[in-house]
Amino acid sequence: MDSRLMQLVVNGKKEDDNTYVYHIDGEDYLSMRQLADYLPFEMTIDENTNEILIKKKDTDEVPVRKQRELPEKADKVRSMIKKYEKRLYEINKSIFDHPEKGNQEHHACQQLTSFLNEVGFEVIQGLEGKIPKEDKEVFLDTAFKAVIKGKEPGPVIAVMLEYDALPMGHACGHNLIASSGMAAAIALAPLMKEVAGELWVMGTPAEEGGEYGGKIPLLHAGQFEGVDIALITHPGDRWDTGADFLAISGAQIEFTGKPSHASAAPEKGISALDAAIIAYNSIEMMREHSRSDARIHGIIKEGGTASNIVPERAVLSYAVRALDQPYVEVLKSKIENCVEAGAVATGALGKVDWSFGYSAPINVAELDHMVLDYARLLNINEIKQWEALGSSDLGNIGYEIPTCNLWFKITPEGVLPHTHAFLEASGSKDGFQSALAAGEVLAFSALELFENHEMVSLIQQKFHKEKESLLSQ
Repeated sequence: MDSRLMQLVVNGKKEDDNTYVYHIDGEDYLSMRQLADYLPFEMTIDENTNEILIKKKDTDEVPVRKQRELPEKADKVRSMIKKYEKRLYEINKSIFDHPEKGNQEHHACQQLTSFLNEVGFEVIQGLEGKIPKEDKEVFLDTAFKAVIKGKEPGPVIAVMLEYDALPMGHACGHNLIASSGMAAAIALAPLMKEVAGELWVMGTPAEEGGEYGGKIPLLHAGQFEGVDIALITHPGDRWDTGADFLAISGAQIEFTGKPSHASAAPEKGISALDAAIIAYNSIEMMREHSRSDARIHGIIKEGGTASNIVPERAVLSYAVRALDQPYVEVLKSKIENCVEAGAVATGALGKVDWSFGYSAPINVAELDHMVLDYARLLNINEIKQWEALGSSDLGNIGYEIPTCNLWFKITPEGVLPHTHAFLEASGSKDGFQSALAAGEVLAFSALELFENHEMVSLIQQKFHKEKESLLSQ
């Protein structure tokens, strides 16, 4: 047992034979909760008293973390990846050398779907989508779904691919996400006749943004309906799982005042800029009383046209993030109160337009542990907890479906995506080899899920329990 957790259990205030209360700050709580995934304890936090409740789990609730071994079919997985390594590299290099922005990835889509057709998948290229905020149906011609069925019905495991680029090229390594997912898919394809279930390969465009986006419209159009567990990878500066993507919502805040000559008749004017500044300062004052994982950042985009005119219009742009969607909703409500404060104080009219944002995924420890166990079995020892916090449309999938995102190392520690150094690594042969290793890990993980339906059920139960807990807050 970790010494810090032992200290909590020993030194905590004992309520009964199985329950202890300990006072600790929130950041330590997060790390301790991750540790508790491995141990027969459950933790909750009382945010009013800042107390941690540590309780022994009932014996039948404690999951057994078995000592994993490589699957019997490991050699078959490796031989398939080796057989197609040259072809996979050619596709990877072709996508890297022809970067395409979101919803314009025609070259990448053709390269990937042609190969999937060759190895036996049924491919549907071009999928219907729905933009939820506008309830608008769209056709995503660079999205695709490739399916191969097992010997009989069973779990549906989806491997997701990304392949769009930034304006500077593949500086986020989406060419490698596609390569790792393809490696897993072609390794599993000939084995599906031996297992129960279905393997889906979901081509999801425009993660970096585009006219329509990718995963969110596909999700809302029902394209992921039936998927039991989803898997994906992402290159980074380390190996890890369970990325804590932040839920995010964007806001456009507009104030409308009344123009007047600022010198001759200021009393006849209503300053939209004054209202915006009151709202801005009120939002800033929220920070001290917000959770440590909250991120609230904004700018004043418009504040008037001339110094001698009382500003008629002011516009602010904000983004609100947190580790879970319910807390984002709390912050949104508080920001709306701040906008109302600016309006009431000045007499201006205030309006908040929330754009549809990204959700935070619900991470399931058993799924993350399984994937990392297979990484360790490949002698990957550069596993370190991912600490950077961002947002992605992957969060929306992970909020609806148990999802594991496997980070794999292509750069030295501290070299992060969206940089020139990361761009160079994404196009390197070493980066490609790391992607193949990640593909092996996904293939082994998917094999266990196809062969161990009890594990699939356990992961889903944990997922739904955690989601219910979040929604009840």
